[in-house]
Amino acid sequence: MVRTGSWFDLFHGRPVASGRWMFRTVDVPGLGKTLVVRSVDCLGAMCPRPQLLTLKVLGEVGSGEVVEIVLDNPTAVEGFPALAETLGCAHLATVRDFGCWRVYLRKGS
Repeated sequence: MVRTGSWFDLFHGRPVASGRWMFRTVDVPGLGKTLVVRSVDCLGAMCPRPQLLTLKVLGEVGSGEVVEIVLDNPTAVEGFPALAETLGCAHLATVRDFGCWRVYLRKGS
């Protein structure tokens, strides 16, 4: 699902996926191969947009499913372990990638 419409998206001339469905296996450090069902593109987004998009996507996935959040904002990255705890999710890992971070959360029951 790709949407445009916010001023941020239109200003930067690119659609931002609020959480596209995807099923791929990712090698998460310390866990091994993990199936990711959704990816949330938060590149260029400032707080609290990454957290709000993640909240929306977590409401759409089932218990035990893993969501990947792609961010380039260090402040937003720091808040995800606390957000996961508050929402009853498991923060699986935060991985530094080239030019971004990838945060992996598993939705609780």
